[in-house]
Amino acid sequence: MHPQWFSYLIVMGLSLFSGILCAQEQPAEAPVLDELTRLEIQGRLNQFVDNMERIYDSCKAPLRISGDVQQADSYLKMLGSRLRGLEQNMKSMDVRWNNYYSLQQWEIGQDEGLMSSVERFELMRQEAADSLEVRKQMLQSLQDFSEAMSYMEGLDSTYNRLGKQAFELSLSSKTAPQLEKQKMKEQLLFATVQEKFDKAKVARDFHLVSDKRMEALEDVYAVLKNKSETIQAMKYKPLIQRIKDYLLGLAAVAVVLMFVNMLRARIKAAKEMRANMKKYKDTLNLGGKDDYPTI
Repeated sequence: MHPQWFSYLIVMGLSLFSGILCAQEQPAEAPVLDELTRLEIQGRLNQFVDNMERIYDSCKAPLRISGDVQQADSYLKMLGSRLRGLEQNMKSMDVRWNNYYSLQQWEIGQDEGLMSSVERFELMRQEAADSLEVRKQMLQSLQDFSEAMSYMEGLDSTYNRLGKQAFELSLSSKTAPQLEKQKMKEQLLFATVQEKFDKAKVARDFHLVSDKRMEALEDVYAVLKNKSETIQAMKYKPLIQRIKDYLLGLAAVAVVLMFVNMLRARIKAAKEMRANMKKYKDTLNLGGKDDYPTI
C-alpha cells in the first residue's frame, strides 16, 4: 500500500474514533412525559392531596376539653373512638398511596409539577401523623389522671385497715415475720400508687387539668404516702420503750405549746405597751399641739 494512502486511513480512523467518544460524553436528553399521561397522573395526585387535607385538618383540630371540669368516661371514650378512626384513615391512605406511587414513581420523576404534588402530600401526611400522635398522648394522659384520682380515693379505707393490722402485728416480737410480709404487701400497693400518680402528672404538662384539680390529686397522694411511710416505720418495741416514746412525744408537744403561749403573751404585751404609749401621748397633747407642761 502506498504510504500516502496508509497515512490517510490512519487520519480517518482517528477522526471516527474521536467522534464516537464525543457522542458518548454528551448526556442523553431526558425523555419527555406525554401530556395525556401527565394530566392523568396529576388528577390522581390531586385526589390524594385533597383527601389528605381533610385528614390533616381533623388531626390538627384541638381536643375540646376543659381543665376545670372532670370529663365523663363516656366523653373520653368518644374522643378515643374519634382518634382511632383518624388513625385507621391514615393507615388506609398510606396503603393506597404506597401502591400507587410505587407504580408511577418513574413517570412522576419526569415532571417537576408532579414532584411538587408528591412533596406536598408527604409533608401533610407527616404533620398529620405527628399531630395525631400528640393528641393520642394527650387523651391518654387525661385518662390516666382520671384513673389515678379514682384509684387513690378508693384506697383510703384499705390503708386504714393495713395500718391497723401492721400496728397490731408490731405489738409482739412473735408476729415480726407477719409484720414484714404486711409491709412488703404495702410496698407493692404503693408502687402502683406511685406509677399512676407519675402518669397523671403528664396531664398537667399538656395543660389539660387546672392547678386546683392537680392540687386535689396531690393532696390525696400525700395522705397515702404519709400512711405508707408510717406503716413501713412500724416495728416491734418493748412496752417500756413504747411508753417512753409516748411520753417523749407528749413532752415535745408540751414544749411546742409552751413556746406558742409564750409567743402569744409577748405579742399581747407589746400591743398593750403600744396602746399605753399612745394614750400617754394623747394625754400630753394639749389643744392639738405638742406642748408639754413645764415647771
